Amino acid sequence: MTNRVLIYSIHRMEHWWKCVGEHLGYDEAVVLTDRRGAGDRSVTDEFYRAYRAHRRSKATASSLLTAAEVADVIARCRVLRWLPAAKASAMALAMAEAMEAVLEDVRPAAVLGFPIDSYVSDVLARRARARGVPYYELTASPLPDMCMLMHRGKLITVAAEADPERVEARIREIADPEFTPSYVRGQAAYTPMRFVKTLSYFRLRALYFKLWSWLINDPLNLHYLDAQPSLGHKAKWRDIRIVGMIDADWQSRIEAFPRERRVFFGLQLLPEASIDYWLDDLDLVRHEDALIEIASGLTAAGHLIVVKDHPLQFGFRQTALIEALRALPNVVFVPYEVSGNAFLSTCGVSVTATGTLGLQAGLLGNTSVVCDAYYVAAEEDFIVVRSWDELRSLAARIAATPRPADLHARQGRIIAHLLKGSFTADFFSFKDFDPARPPASVAELGRRLGVQMRRLGPEGENWHGVNLPAGGGSHEGSPLR
Repeated sequence: MTNRVLIYSIHRMEHWWKCVGEHLGYDEAVVLTDRRGAGDRSVTDEFYRAYRAHRRSKATASSLLTAAEVADVIARCRVLRWLPAAKASAMALAMAEAMEAVLEDVRPAAVLGFPIDSYVSDVLARRARARGVPYYELTASPLPDMCMLMHRGKLITVAAEADPERVEARIREIADPEFTPSYVRGQAAYTPMRFVKTLSYFRLRALYFKLWSWLINDPLNLHYLDAQPSLGHKAKWRDIRIVGMIDADWQSRIEAFPRERRVFFGLQLLPEASIDYWLDDLDLVRHEDALIEIASGLTAAGHLIVVKDHPLQFGFRQTALIEALRALPNVVFVPYEVSGNAFLSTCGVSVTATGTLGLQAGLLGNTSVVCDAYYVAAEEDFIVVRSWDELRSLAARIAATPRPADLHARQGRIIAHLLKGSFTADFFSFKDFDPARPPASVAELGRRLGVQMRRLGPEGENWHGVNLPAGGGSHEGSPLR
């Protein structure tokens, strides 16, 4: 092992990552991509060589990935799950070989990237784990002006307790019902014309990507495949019907139920990396089916379901989920224009697998149903769902959950946990990044990130070794095994 860090960069982020890497404090930062000519290293040619070999042999496993692991990789990836099984298996196995070759050559002390969101980074993380190399996922903290490190949804925290004064200051900031995460944009008009423009643009983009991928001899590149409308989750022209599905009488229907009987469904982006790669139970990865199962049980128990779609999902959401939910009694679909934050104060219960709304619901004292996510500090503060079987008892768990006796104490636990995993830096310094004139905020991010990684690494507090021991996971093929 060397004192190098291997950085996996997504499309067009390699220059920013290179600048960050130069200030981490390691001997060398090697930027890896899945595109020829981009970054310091590319896995592309090795991937295609291995892919052709696996297609010829019809392999379903290798010395690097078992058959169960291949199945798990495919089930989690928003692209592979829609491809023919033989093709998807060959791609997973080929990527494992390509990533293993890079890890063997670079021998990094750590691997760094954005949150795992595809089979490419998933396989890299699995092979790094097999070698005992910590994998860090950098993203924005829900605490403004801060970053955090995660691994498959688990917040990577320092051992030291958070400063009580900082906790109090952050409680006043983020517990505000009108707080909006820094990555959520302002509202816009959600009209049929906007739907047509959105879908038309992305259909043309998909056609361009397909032609370009053929021209550069890279037809299996994830970035180009991910754009194709043939993937099963992509919106169709018929989904323009979603504009007419908003319930005109949504306010009066909500008011007809007491607050404690109102359940807010803040829908997330789909596909959503936090669902695909944070949840260990593969049944829960079928997120829309899980939502329908939850809604069926809760409406039967006398609850009203208030469904609010994510504003960035307009033009991308298939209507099948909304139709299935609206077919149940006591389900109301509210306008896109109304902020999800507004419903946190009017609904006593929130169901959000991993999103910030689930965090805010907990901070406001609501009953917040979530999957195991970065902000869950104590089981008493959230109803945590970890398996499909637990969905059947959810109505009873909600009924048995009282409001917190000490809301301030709950807020303190949640915020202190977030502070233990967050550090001050500008995550969004990649916006309009110019490698010829890099802003000082990128260098500062690199320095502070490097300090955090070394503090948490094997030579420091060894977070991965302590919190992610071998043999974890609920099933064969789990990335936590």
